[in-house]
Amino acid sequence: MKNSYFLNSFLFKIIACGIFCLLLSQTVSAQARYRNNFRTGVGFAYIVEGDNSGAIFTQQYTRELTDRLNFSLSGEYLSSSRYDQGKEIFTSRKAFVMFDASLYFDLLENDKFTIKIGAGPAVRRRSEVDLVQGAINNNSGTPGTTADEHFIHNRERDFGGKIVLENDFHNDNRLFFGWRASGYFYNAGSSIFSAGLTMGYSF
Repeated sequence: MKNSYFLNSFLFKIIACGIFCLLLSQTVSAQARYRNNFRTGVGFAYIVEGDNSGAIFTQQYTRELTDRLNFSLSGEYLSSSRYDQGKEIFTSRKAFVMFDASLYFDLLENDKFTIKIGAGPAVRRRSEVDLVQGAINNNSGTPGTTADEHFIHNRERDFGGKIVLENDFHNDNRLFFGWRASGYFYNAGSSIFSAGLTMGYSF
């Protein structure tokens, strides 16, 4: 009789615990209904070395890991140039294809907007043409406007990191828009700073 009572009591506790866990999981799922988002953006980029500037286009996928921690994968394309008014030619042209993986932390989050800071490793492929003065050590350059000027062509792969400050405004559960400021630092080549607008969709 005692064994039967003990078994029934134990079974009841297991069932009650299972129901509680089920309700808890449903509550957590309701609080974070859309854990994924995809955003696209366009902005202004400034390349420190050479005083170049241009447009940067971004695509980013983000997955919410916890209430405040997010993981994202990004791809960016940057095109920039520098024009010399005196020579009336472009003295520099650059095209970068960049990828990075970042962890974001929510500094502030409510129903209307969020502010996040993120960082992570980055890699890029850069193609550059720059006008330089003086002799060059190899034949990779092409003649410039004068005898002592040459256009130098570079195509390199760099590794580094990315730091981001991001702000999103939500107008409903799925659509959002915002702005982003980013800094890119690499083992070779120039650092990049950018600022732009983004818009996205949660799913």
